[in-house]
Amino acid sequence: MNVRVRLYMIKPVLIFLVFSFSLLYAQSIPDSATETDAKTLVSLDTNKLDPNSFWYMTELDLSESAIQSMTESEFLKIPWKRIAVPGNIYSNNKDYVGKKNILLAKWIQFSEDPSTQYSIRLGIINDRDKTYLNGYWIGNTGQWDAKEPQAYDKLRIYNIPSNVIRYGKKNLLLLKIQPYFENSGGIEQDETTLGPSDKIFARYYKDEFVKLLFLTIYLTVGGYFLFLYIRRRKDRENLFFALFSFSFVIYNFLRNQLKYEFGFPFLEMKKMEYMVILLLIPFMYHFLRTLFEERYSIWGKILDGLQTGFFLFFLLTSDIETFSFLLTNFVQPTWIVYVVLIFVILYRNLKKKERRAFYITIGLTIVLFAAVVDTATNRNYWVFPRIMGYTFLVFNISLAIILANSFVKLNEEVEDLNKNLEKKVEERTDALNESLNQLQILKEKQDGDYFLTSLLIQPLARIENKIPEIKIETYVNQKKKFQFRGKDGEIGGDICIVGTVHLESGDYTVFANGDAMGKSIQGAGGALVLGVVFQAVLSRAKSSYTKSRPPELWLKDLYVELQSVFVSFDGSMLSSVVLGMVSKDGFVYYINAEHPWSILYRDGVASFIETELSMRKLGFPKNDHYFQIKTFSLEAGDTLLIGSDGRDDIVLPSENSSLRSINEDETLILRFVERSESNLKRLVHEIESSGEITDDLSFLKIEYFPRKTRISFPELVRTEYLEIKTKSNQGNYTEALDKLYPLIQKYPHPSFFALAGKLQYQLKNWGEAIVNFKLAAKENPNREDYLYMTAKTLVKNGQNQEAVIWCERLFLRNKLYKQNTKLLMNLLDKTNNIDKKEFYLEFFSHEENIV
Repeated sequence: MNVRVRLYMIKPVLIFLVFSFSLLYAQSIPDSATETDAKTLVSLDTNKLDPNSFWYMTELDLSESAIQSMTESEFLKIPWKRIAVPGNIYSNNKDYVGKKNILLAKWIQFSEDPSTQYSIRLGIINDRDKTYLNGYWIGNTGQWDAKEPQAYDKLRIYNIPSNVIRYGKKNLLLLKIQPYFENSGGIEQDETTLGPSDKIFARYYKDEFVKLLFLTIYLTVGGYFLFLYIRRRKDRENLFFALFSFSFVIYNFLRNQLKYEFGFPFLEMKKMEYMVILLLIPFMYHFLRTLFEERYSIWGKILDGLQTGFFLFFLLTSDIETFSFLLTNFVQPTWIVYVVLIFVILYRNLKKKERRAFYITIGLTIVLFAAVVDTATNRNYWVFPRIMGYTFLVFNISLAIILANSFVKLNEEVEDLNKNLEKKVEERTDALNESLNQLQILKEKQDGDYFLTSLLIQPLARIENKIPEIKIETYVNQKKKFQFRGKDGEIGGDICIVGTVHLESGDYTVFANGDAMGKSIQGAGGALVLGVVFQAVLSRAKSSYTKSRPPELWLKDLYVELQSVFVSFDGSMLSSVVLGMVSKDGFVYYINAEHPWSILYRDGVASFIETELSMRKLGFPKNDHYFQIKTFSLEAGDTLLIGSDGRDDIVLPSENSSLRSINEDETLILRFVERSESNLKRLVHEIESSGEITDDLSFLKIEYFPRKTRISFPELVRTEYLEIKTKSNQGNYTEALDKLYPLIQKYPHPSFFALAGKLQYQLKNWGEAIVNFKLAAKENPNREDYLYMTAKTLVKNGQNQEAVIWCERLFLRNKLYKQNTKLLMNLLDKTNNIDKKEFYLEFFSHEENIV
């Protein structure tokens, strides 16, 4: 009974003592320190099974003097916490978050051998440090309190002076550390080792040079694939793998400790490292995509765009903390999508039983596993050596197997070819002879078709000009030449047609220079259609209705008929063309349907008479919306040159014979015209001398030589005309007319007719005003206001039908003449001409509506 009572009383005391000793052990320094051996390396890393291997940490910022005078008793007064080294001291404790200076401590003991030079390897410290042994400074890295990172990935090795070592006693190793990142710090990676300096440095250089040896191998492999790409540019997969290898080498070199031997700025090296790592996964994706000829998916384009954006951001900024945040939280998640795309490509080709896909899948799986391990190491999830640089060798071996198999297969094919070469040559020769015979038969039939087509085109491409003031010259050279039964011929889409039409307003030379879409027979078909319709319209010009049409409406009718025929082919037949008509007074009406710009040669200078596209080719749907008649007045001695695009499609001479240099200077033809003085033979010679013509070439040349000169007035007439205008402005219309008519009889000038029309208009003599306005418009067709005043006066006189014609003429030349457009629409309403109004309203589908 007494024994039980004693045990019952002792039990609480034992529990209290155990608890007290456990607290004492948690806060005290271990009795023994890590002992060194003068002959071997001793690890200072933490072994969680050994309590004496832990390091100590405090957030107290001790001064230099406090560190130098630190004794064991003073050490015990500091609130130390045990931590594992290497490792991130912030990984499990949120209280440590923030850029706080920390102090690490470790007690070590040296064996008594003063002759041994000791060094200490402290691993990779984030970011800068000051290291002391027994209060004596033995080394530091980085500028303290600097805003920029200093060396957070640098491995520290410091020599220990023998005079600071206390042999046979415990030595206090203190590290004062200033982290750069807010969520990591301390001795994060590698290992902590103490031992002889020669062994420390031998191990260090051996590890780093082995890594460099592997990088040299990868650099050689990348160079080999780049060489393959240079020899065969179409094999773009070799280029992407070479770029991947070079990027991989640069990245791993920037992770190598020997980079610090070159003295490069740390910040620039880290920027380069962050930029290069962005390229690795995209280059691998494009390598596999081009190797297996997979399409460039929209996801790949989006990911590449994101990587490019991050790359430019890293290039233009220098905030390493932002780089780390973006890489961890945004860039690396996108790599998962890249990996998915990569394995989708491999899966598709594995289903096709592609042996290359099998080898690459094995090698790539190992490399991706290593990449995951290294990424977790970089994020301080664990302490583990980087293995990516070694496992990449497996991927290179898989590619080497693929290349070896390709070489063996090629070698077998060459051997088989050598053994059966003679037989295969004979078989191939017989097959070629048979094919040649068939080709000859087909070619003869084709040349017969060409010949018959050319016979049909020749009578359509007539040049019939009956106006002596106008001189016409043409040149047509089709690119496609042929020979049929001993007769040479040519066929193509270019055509020049000239005819004469007699209208009530006078005689006009009508011309066309067309270039039908397509080569050979297709282009000739378009030229044939254009010629047939053009000649049919000319034949109908003898009817009384056609003769009464003004030139603008006649040209519109010609265009509408051509367009309606070409558009019926549903886009399979198109033709660019310049259609026009010129009077004996040298006034030109023309339309340009996506043909090269016409050239005016005047006084030795060549220039374009137009500078913008106004219409699409014949056959283009809804082309009527763009229809517009342009006008131009030729002066005595002027030359108007209209040509097809063969004049510009020239292959220019180049120093590199393997590269074709195509002319892109649209003004080059102007210099040719000036040098040739618009002579067609010399012009063609200039073009042929400049390079190779690659298309059909045609020119239509119009020269103007008027028989009568322009009326010139004596100064007395000018003075009298100004006095008449003054009286007109003062409202003396009758008196002004009395003086104007004698002047008109002597000098029938359009300005005089126009003034007479205006005076009669003011006097409401509509009939007389109409006569004078018509005479003014005939003598000077370039004045659009004469057309408008004629139409307006016809309306006053009740001649609405005829007024519609004059409004149409002006509308076809200038849709933006708003007064005329309003008048035209009102007249079409009055005359109930609904169809014509709908036709003209379509012109405004691409223009601002006239209200």
